[in-house]
Amino acid sequence: MSTFTDFMQTRNITNSARGAFLAEMKTLINAGAFPPVQQWAELYRFLNRRRASDETITLARQLWREYRKLETARVAA
Repeated sequence: MSTFTDFMQTRNITNSARGAFLAEMKTLINAGAFPPVQQWAELYRFLNRRRASDETITLARQLWREYRKLETARVAA
């Protein structure tokens, strides 16, 4: 089972709001400033402390859902 951090590192950065979010999160991960989140609530609290916009929270939620879907599929396989 991979972590959300591992999942984030595998996502491609594109020229979009999602890409900008991923680039920022990857920078934090590489700097050791991103927490080892295991639940959506932990990620949400982290983003709130950083005063993330509603759009950023939405992007993060979408990525979290993608991560959980992938993890659920791996467990079922």
